[in-house]
Amino acid sequence: MNPCRKVKILIVDDSSNLRQVIKRYLQMAQTEGYLFEFDEACNGYEAEQKLQEAAVIDEPFEIVFLDWMMPKVTGYEFMKKIREIEIFKVMPSIIMLTAETNSEQINACMKYGVSKYIIKPFTQEMLANVLHELLEGKADGGIKYAI
Repeated sequence: MNPCRKVKILIVDDSSNLRQVIKRYLQMAQTEGYLFEFDEACNGYEAEQKLQEAAVIDEPFEIVFLDWMMPKVTGYEFMKKIREIEIFKVMPSIIMLTAETNSEQINACMKYGVSKYIIKPFTQEMLANVLHELLEGKADGGIKYAI
């Protein structure tokens, strides 16, 4: 039996209910060969702290599911700030989850290396597909819409 590769995933949203929905959807997408480990943050400030702490103990997050509109530090502000830190220029992969459809906002996210931009509402299948694309190295920075 092959050992599972641990994948640390950070879910950042100010809604605890939505964090639980995202976690449940991702758990349903569990793939053979991977063991998902989840953590949560309610805003960009808390998310930055968790990323820094994980990096210090050499157990970095690979993937961040990130809401745009949050108090204190928005998802965009968080992404912009961490991408300016050398160890976070490329990793973790960031999936922006938002209702924002303004092309300027989408382009701003692409500038800072968002892996995927998912327009709410999203489905379990959308999150599963994006997760599998990231794990297989096939993420293209595209936009996903619920149909």
